[in-house]
Formats: sequence, structure tokens, C-alpha cells
Amino acid sequence: MPVYLFTFHAYGSWMPDHQRGYTHRQGGVRVADSEMAAQYRARQKQTVIAFEENHQLAVIDELQAAAQHQRFILYAIATDPTHIHVLCGWEDARGWAKLRNGIRESITRMLNRAYTRRRWLAENASRKRVKEEEHFDHLRANYLPGHRGLKWDPKSGVYR
Repeated sequence: MPVYLFTFHAYGSWMPDHQRGYTHRQGGVRVADSEMAAQYRARQKQTVIAFEENHQLAVIDELQAAAQHQRFILYAIATDPTHIHVLCGWEDARGWAKLRNGIRESITRMLNRAYTRRRWLAENASRKRVKEEEHFDHLRANYLPGHRGLKWDPKSGVYR
């Protein structure tokens, strides 16, 4: 059964001048670049999104509903004003891209319905395959709980 950590970034929240650099579609990870950031900002059609606590809670609720509807197992969620992590697995033959797109569509539809119609998420979500139990355990015990926003797992429910 494949298990992945998907990361959905809030629209406009991670620009090329970020101190940790940025990811470019055709060039992988690149160092911080203020000129490129200015070009990105000039092309932005909407304001930058920051996921507030009400957005985070709504996303967590939607992901739990989506897991049942789209037939995936939800292991953990971590939110932050700038992004959402979803640790999940599934048992059928779907590829990661199909599931990731379905999750993204569920989040976007719900936020559009609950708040206002707009672009909520950056174009592509990142993915990391979780192949080893040690990696899975690290994500659940250390990495995801260390985020600033609301978190969820099946044992604890929603927590800070």
C-alpha cells in the first residue's frame, strides 16, 4: 500500500526570495532569488493566502470527509498559515497524482463554498513517498506535531 506525505502550499505563500530557497517546475530546488520573486509577485492575480485557525479546522474536517468518499486512509494532518500536510495511504491501484489532485479539489471546493471563491492553493502540491516505518513514525511523532497550526490524527483528534 502506498503512503505519501502531500504538502499543499497556500497561494503566494512561498516566494523565490524565501530564505530556504524555492522549487521551480523545471529546475528543482533553487537558492533564494529576489528578482524572480518580484516577477512572481507582478504576475499574481490575487492576494497571498494565510490559513487562519478557522480555515485550518475547516480543512481538517474536509479531509476526514474526503478520506471516506475518495477511499484513502488518513494517518495525520498538520496545518500552518502557509501550508497543509496530509499523511495518507490507499489500497487500490491509483497513482499518487490522481489521489493528490482529488484531495486538492476537495480542499478548494470546500474553501470556496465556506468562504469565498478564489485561488486558495499554489499550483502544485509536493509529495514525498514514505517507504519505511521509521520515516512514517518520525513524521507522526516529530515532524507533523512541530507545526504551528492545528493538527489531527486518529488517536488524538484535533489538537494544537
